[in-house]
Amino acid sequence: MINLLFADFCRLKKSSAFFLCLLGMAILASAFMVMQATAMDYTVPLSRVVFLPLTFYGVAAAAFVSVFIGADFKDGFIRSNKLLFAKNRSELVISYMIVSYAACALIYAVTIFYTWTTASFFFENDVEFDRLFQYFLLGIGMSCSVSCLFTVITVLCADQTHAVIWCMGISFGMLFLSLHTHQLLVQTPYRDGVLNPHYTDGFRRVLYGILHDLNPCGQAAQLTCWNVWNPLRAAFCSLLWVMGAALAGCTFFQKKDIK
Repeated sequence: MINLLFADFCRLKKSSAFFLCLLGMAILASAFMVMQATAMDYTVPLSRVVFLPLTFYGVAAAAFVSVFIGADFKDGFIRSNKLLFAKNRSELVISYMIVSYAACALIYAVTIFYTWTTASFFFENDVEFDRLFQYFLLGIGMSCSVSCLFTVITVLCADQTHAVIWCMGISFGMLFLSLHTHQLLVQTPYRDGVLNPHYTDGFRRVLYGILHDLNPCGQAAQLTCWNVWNPLRAAFCSLLWVMGAALAGCTFFQKKDIK
């Protein structure tokens, strides 16, 4: 396991996909800050800007993981001698998951730190540090769930091309689903003094809330709005994703025909 991790981290330091993803998120964060600062006719608080780049974080993570991990399966067979260093296939999967998570967590942390420090000069500072720290940790959990999910999808695909297609398709599906569920959950019972027909309550609201938290992009949507409705449930859903991805990856990768 140590040798596998060392090899992957060495490859990560030289990975153009990693640095392109970092650069892309920084450019995206800058674009969002410019739009918020110039396109709005009201004062935008800092809390509504700090996590705004997470809107497309799932897509960026899918692109990076599928390209970086998929490079080992680029032509439909494993391109390195990593299996010689692994005691079993599960070690290879866990190694991939750890490295992917470390990379995605770093991309997430750098993006949020860059946005926070830069936006502090241009937006009204209403951020409470203890709340920022709590939300930052929830984002770390979200990042972990996203990286583990796309790592498992990548290692189970036939080759890198299929991995990119599947990961990107799923990431956009998760994004569109989160937009739909978030729009339903932010509805108020009344609008302009009139009963809102789009407001959901009772069991349906609980169900939509669970689906929203199970979707990592749904958690990102709550962070961008500076309002996580159920932090404990969100953290638990991230843990479920990590455990489920590890179990599925180790189980099905054992049966994969590796050339």
